[in-house]
Amino acid sequence: MEVLTFIFDKLAALLSWVLFILPDSPFQLIDKTPIAKYLPWINWFIPLNFAVTTLTLWLIAIGTYYAYSIFLRWLKAVE
Repeated sequence: MEVLTFIFDKLAALLSWVLFILPDSPFQLIDKTPIAKYLPWINWFIPLNFAVTTLTLWLIAIGTYYAYSIFLRWLKAVE
């Protein structure tokens, strides 16, 4: 049981390190733009918030697929 705890602690530390080196979200900059106070009205007509969220999730899914594919090719598990 101690071995599993050690492994999980090391994985958590690695994940924390990876998250630390990643940059902040570029979508936080939208709050500091001159149109920030008009965004609720723009979003009422054109759902930009939904579009950005959907595009972000789609890019994460595609990126994960390619990363997994590259990893499996590196292991020579797939052609």
